[in-house]
Amino acid sequence: MAGLRKFFGWLHPNSLTYYLCMKKPAALQPGDTIRLIAPSSPPKDRASLGKAIAAVKTLGFRIKYSDTIFAHDGYLAGSDEERAKDFQAAFNDSKAKAVLCVRGGFGATRILSLVDWDEIREPKIFLGFSDITALSCALWEKCEFPSFSGPVLTSDLVNEKLEAKSWNHTISLLTGEKTTGVLVEEPFNPVQPISLVPGESFGRLMGGNLSMICSLLGTPWFPNFGKSILFLEDIGESPYRVDRHLTQLLDAGVLQTVSGIALGDFRYSDAQRKNDRRRGLQTMESVFLDRLGGLGVPVLMNLPFGHIKPKITLPFGVVTILDSERHNLILQESGVEPVEDEDD
Repeated sequence: MAGLRKFFGWLHPNSLTYYLCMKKPAALQPGDTIRLIAPSSPPKDRASLGKAIAAVKTLGFRIKYSDTIFAHDGYLAGSDEERAKDFQAAFNDSKAKAVLCVRGGFGATRILSLVDWDEIREPKIFLGFSDITALSCALWEKCEFPSFSGPVLTSDLVNEKLEAKSWNHTISLLTGEKTTGVLVEEPFNPVQPISLVPGESFGRLMGGNLSMICSLLGTPWFPNFGKSILFLEDIGESPYRVDRHLTQLLDAGVLQTVSGIALGDFRYSDAQRKNDRRRGLQTMESVFLDRLGGLGVPVLMNLPFGHIKPKITLPFGVVTILDSERHNLILQESGVEPVEDEDD
């Protein structure tokens, strides 16, 4: 109770309902329909996508998609208009209980201005990460709908099967089997995360890919991250580029408003770390400490999410505790609404 009093003490009284009221999608059930979309880059080829579709069917769900997911226009999965139309159609599809992105890549920001956000009136489970961060942020800012930062279909397969640890974690959240409690637990290594700045704080769990979040600054789709637990990940970014992104968020006054920061896997290898040290350059960890260490909020790094396998899924928008000393994120609510039994 002391923690709750501390949390609500941070809020302006008029903001209290913002934290307590959120329209959530219905929990996924066996036999429900999942609609596939490709709002960014195309899958490798039709054959690999077919194998991915067959793999997800083994989970017991029906799969639906339009031919748009097979479109290919350079590094884009079809034209901007085609991808925006398919995204819109997926959310307006009354039979689809969830929308799953087949891949990230590039191009999600190009369709934001083509979507009629006022027409998206009912939340659906929406799952993806990396470039899909742009759509999750827009869904929150324009519709106040939560989403899930987790696996995309074609990138999280192993030997033509779904990577079990990642997908078991995802399904437990989408079905409402897991509603509260720690996010990092067996079979993930709960000792792996590192406390960069100790402490504990509350907030809505929000964020995604660092470079994508920076690309939304100054646009109508950039969410208010105030009082959030901001989660960040990226790939292929050297420490100096991560420094540049974090500095941009600092200069924009964004990071000064958050309640805590959770850092995922930035794919920074031991070889890169040793090479940077040998050359007298900043390491990724030193950049994090320099840019984030003085914010006065807890910072937890090396959490198992991002461009890795296996990875945890993070429910975007739910109230969460960041406990840097316990090395974990602790959900305070579910990202889905339970489905009532028709016999009740």
